Amino acid sequence: MSDDDSQGLSPQARWAARTLLNVLLPMRRTRKRLTFSLVNTFLNVAAQEGLTVSELAARCGVSGEVMSKHLRDLGAVNRRHGTGLGLVAVVQQIHGDRRERHVVITPQGLDLVRQMMAVLKGETPPGTRIRKSLPTEAGTYIPAETEGVPSDT
Repeated sequence: MSDDDSQGLSPQARWAARTLLNVLLPMRRTRKRLTFSLVNTFLNVAAQEGLTVSELAARCGVSGEVMSKHLRDLGAVNRRHGTGLGLVAVVQQIHGDRRERHVVITPQGLDLVRQMMAVLKGETPPGTRIRKSLPTEAGTYIPAETEGVPSDT
């Protein structure tokens, strides 16, 4: 390790990294291998439910075709016609342009968001094991500072 690297990450940066890992842990448990693109799509739906598929694709920086694949994987039936994650649903309007499809979060997706929010509040998600090291498998929770974000001083 060089002298420049000897400082490492600040306590604030380590706290932020642990918090992000912990917040994403409930989502990681939904599927063994979950891509960043799927996580990004789900979080964008949670942040602003009701966007059209094309609006969501633009927000996530992907094509409409890629977004359709993501939504199928996050929906009840995945793109391979198997069981999807069931976290989002694509719905049509009853009135207006019926070609326009909107993306909404499902009750299962809402439950996942609540679990993620619990981690942000400092609560240990149900069914997790607490370890001091980095997670080696889904279901491992890394304890964050109990007093909140470390100060800069």
